[in-house]
Amino acid sequence: MEVKRIQTLALNQLKELPPQFIRSANERPENTKALEGVTVPIISLSQPHHLLVKQIAEAASQWGFFQITHHNIPQTLIQHLQEVGKEFFALPQEEKEAYANDPSNGKFDGYGTKMTKNLEEKVEWVDYFFHLMAPPSKVNYHMWPQHPSSYRYIYHLCYWFCIGVCEKKIIYCRFGFRWN
Repeated sequence: MEVKRIQTLALNQLKELPPQFIRSANERPENTKALEGVTVPIISLSQPHHLLVKQIAEAASQWGFFQITHHNIPQTLIQHLQEVGKEFFALPQEEKEAYANDPSNGKFDGYGTKMTKNLEEKVEWVDYFFHLMAPPSKVNYHMWPQHPSSYRYIYHLCYWFCIGVCEKKIIYCRFGFRWN
């Protein structure tokens, strides 16, 4: 069975969007606003230890997640991560399909397409690439793209920067050590 990819349809200059993808007027970006007074917690890792611990605990218990700033992950690394993602999706369709996943058989790593319906029965359709980065025993490197050639290197760098930030902060917060 051939899987239809949204990128393929878009690149083939789809003349008209099928009705099942057209959102009602109140759901369109130009007609939506963020909820006033509601923002995701933003936590700076550069603040004093006692404030950091307090803010992390509050955000984790009230929201379950938060955004961090001053994490020392180089902006150039983040840009490279975005670039290799764009380069992968710019590859010929046949090359991307070599990494196709198969969720029906429990194979979630790889290139896939997800179609779900929202409450108004409108289809949300996205092409994606998914793979685990940890724990090492679960990483399936056979599903990591060979192209672009820097993909693996960039993802590994990003992974180690993120792990370093998380492990240090969690350990320091848990045991009361100071982050310098």
